[in-house]
Amino acid sequence: MSITRPLGFLASASKAGLKPSGKPDVALIVRELIDDAGDRQGTAMAFTRNQLIGAPVVIGRELRRRTLAGDLSPPGVVLINAGNSNAATGDQGIADARRTCEVAAKLLARPTDAVIPSSTGVIGRLLPVQKIVDALPTLVNGLARGDGPDLATAQAIMTTDNVHKSAFRSLTIDGFAVQLGAIAKGAGMIAPRLDSASRAATPSATMLAFITTDAAISSEALQRALDLASDSSFNRITVDNHASCSDTVIAMSSGLATRASGTGGDDSGVLMRPLTPGSPGFVAFSAALAELCADLSHQIVRDGEGATRTFTVTVKGAPSDEDADRIAREVVNSPLVKCAVHGRDPNWGRVVTAAGNAGVPFDATRASLDIGPVAVFANGRPIPEALDNPALKIAVSADDVRFTLSLNSGGGSGWMTGCDLTTEYVRINADYTT
Repeated sequence: MSITRPLGFLASASKAGLKPSGKPDVALIVRELIDDAGDRQGTAMAFTRNQLIGAPVVIGRELRRRTLAGDLSPPGVVLINAGNSNAATGDQGIADARRTCEVAAKLLARPTDAVIPSSTGVIGRLLPVQKIVDALPTLVNGLARGDGPDLATAQAIMTTDNVHKSAFRSLTIDGFAVQLGAIAKGAGMIAPRLDSASRAATPSATMLAFITTDAAISSEALQRALDLASDSSFNRITVDNHASCSDTVIAMSSGLATRASGTGGDDSGVLMRPLTPGSPGFVAFSAALAELCADLSHQIVRDGEGATRTFTVTVKGAPSDEDADRIAREVVNSPLVKCAVHGRDPNWGRVVTAAGNAGVPFDATRASLDIGPVAVFANGRPIPEALDNPALKIAVSADDVRFTLSLNSGGGSGWMTGCDLTTEYVRINADYTT
């Protein structure tokens, strides 16, 4: 189980006829209602920073704003479709998304603004509203908890993905068994640069991720935890340096965590106290959420379109952390570096010159580069004997190739993970709509 393993969540999937393959393409994730939820239930959202955004992102941002302002009870329903991104569709796209939410809300006996839409697929085509509306009764009637609904939902949101993505974490907080579950999709058009609702924004086919937890945590606290988790996971992966117009991460909490076994006492009527930022429980929860998101991120980049291996670029000794991130992103997005990784070619000159193109001043005569455990470049000079080191061949043939660039120009550090560039990636994207 994944998305419905935390207590208080149901899910379902069905076919609306949006995918040419005829496979399931619509899904629902629903949080059960509880009386007097207060700060026990929360909803947090992060969206793409692309200037051209899909209609569901427009609606989602507004729902997030109202939720964090206290003007709206945290939305507890996510309606997802694959096969059509409902992006670059103007006012009609927004009206179409709202229509599907209205019908879903009516069937669930919820307010319309309790439903968050999310879409992925081809850009610039109007949403086939009636097909989704016709599928909604089946979706609502099929809501359930368990391995079957979780797998069906994860598969329904896929587009060019080869495999579905899911993750689960559990921990004990203040004597309560807290669970986190998640599903995600993404293989191409991946370079998430998700926004942040609780602090300044940081430098995202589409990446979608949906997270549930039975922890008791408010929208504000959950948003803070999600922003931190996204910065250390989704915002550090790239497949093709193309942020989607629909990238979305949504997290919902039910507040229904139960007493962990062996804690003693009468469990009946005992409720977990809402987590507050800065508390030990919040720190532990945030760490688990970050780990969950990192797991999903790795699955996404490993399933990158046409990918055969991943690689991670770590930058140390940069003038600042922001500079290190900028350099790491430049290197990991370099087509020449990606091709070298695919060919298992220790062509380290591509790495250091890509770093030099990031626009960050550093003293190249003090820079060094390691591939795996092998130093190939030190203090601005090559190490010729490194090319004959058997360990270098092993390092460049690894499933995850590791580059460590040390600039010795400050205390900043950062990293990015990407995947190789193959002819299969070109084939997939050359034929995507034809």
